[in-house]
Amino acid sequence: MFTNTAVETVIAESLSPNAIRDLRGRELAKRGGIKQIGARYAVPSQSSTSDSYIVDIVDETCTCPDYELRRQPCKHQHAALYWIAWGCDVNADGSITETVTVKRRTVKRDWSAYTAAQANEGIYVERLLRALCDGVEEPARKPGPGRKPIPLKDQAFAAIAKVYSTKSQRRAQSDLTDSVGKGNLDRVSHVNAISNFLGDEASTALLVSLIEESAKPLAAIENGQFAIDSTGFSTVTYDRWFDQKHGKLRAAHPWVKLHIAVGTVTHAITGVKVTPEGDCPQLPDLLAQTMKNFAVRELSADKAYSSKDNFETMDRFGVEAFIPFKINAVMDPKCETWSRHLGEFLFNQEKFLGHYHRRSNVETVMMMLKSKFGASVRSKTTTAQVNEVLAKCVLHNLCCIVNAIFTAGLAPRFWQDAAPTTPAGRPALSLVP
Repeated sequence: MFTNTAVETVIAESLSPNAIRDLRGRELAKRGGIKQIGARYAVPSQSSTSDSYIVDIVDETCTCPDYELRRQPCKHQHAALYWIAWGCDVNADGSITETVTVKRRTVKRDWSAYTAAQANEGIYVERLLRALCDGVEEPARKPGPGRKPIPLKDQAFAAIAKVYSTKSQRRAQSDLTDSVGKGNLDRVSHVNAISNFLGDEASTALLVSLIEESAKPLAAIENGQFAIDSTGFSTVTYDRWFDQKHGKLRAAHPWVKLHIAVGTVTHAITGVKVTPEGDCPQLPDLLAQTMKNFAVRELSADKAYSSKDNFETMDRFGVEAFIPFKINAVMDPKCETWSRHLGEFLFNQEKFLGHYHRRSNVETVMMMLKSKFGASVRSKTTTAQVNEVLAKCVLHNLCCIVNAIFTAGLAPRFWQDAAPTTPAGRPALSLVP
């Protein structure tokens, strides 16, 4: 606490306003008297012993005038966080009887295996992509004169390989020539063949099926915990999804919005949907798509997915939901599922936060997608942009498989039901190092 007005004045002149709020929050926490009320905390006022303000650490809000005016962290929010972080009992006179130091939990990584996976990723991704595309069913074609059409599986291979290279269609031709030399491609087609495949609406369903199939081998490693969220891919290189999402740009730019469900162990994309619609209605489709190939025990998502329909959907499939509620959520006697989950969220925060933190894995997947394959798309038409984003998802799953091959000894196999045959003249595929 400040001992006198002169000291307070000196400190105020030497610190920024935010630093002063942090310091005063620390002093409030030392005073004690903070009480937990469900998911919220009652923090006594600094100027009055009879008044308190309610702090919500999930929504990062406070009922004090300072927060209402600035909409920025106030001293009461800092006080609540210090009180939680110290994990101690505060006496009536404000003295601290015990201080607990919490060490950050770390997970050991086999760096030699990780390095080998990264160093050999390009080789293995190409082999895996060839094996994945070999299972593509060729459409029926009418017999007749003319040049033999390019097999659909070769079109898919070339288009996805081009996205992996992050090059333009013309500059990617040299990489496809190398694939021919390795026996992974029969011939290099015209440069426009890639744009024709990506611009075809029928390719969307094909790419979604490839995403589902590329995630299947990782089902043996996943533990039933999944997370969902959405992100955007720019069609212009000078724009950012963060600015567009939070309304900081006046000019509207076209965005490709990707909704995904991911496994929290392997980071594989298990469900995918590309649509400009809101997040909340996409949960049932993403969950159903994931449950085709995975046993789902629990699902984590942010409060944008908090709705009665979503909670009832997850309850119907026996999936435990870890989704925070909005600040204005209230019990509804007409919806037992909603009220039960709200009660668990408010009065069993320790369990909720212990599982909810897995939602950060979906943010990791988005970072992996954008840092490796780019945060924007090159295609010009809407259909091609959607298919380009889906191709990134296919490649991401293949990269996850490569990592599992080296770190977990995974021996993947695609299309086990169809059991496709390897074309004549193509060398046998060896996936295990």
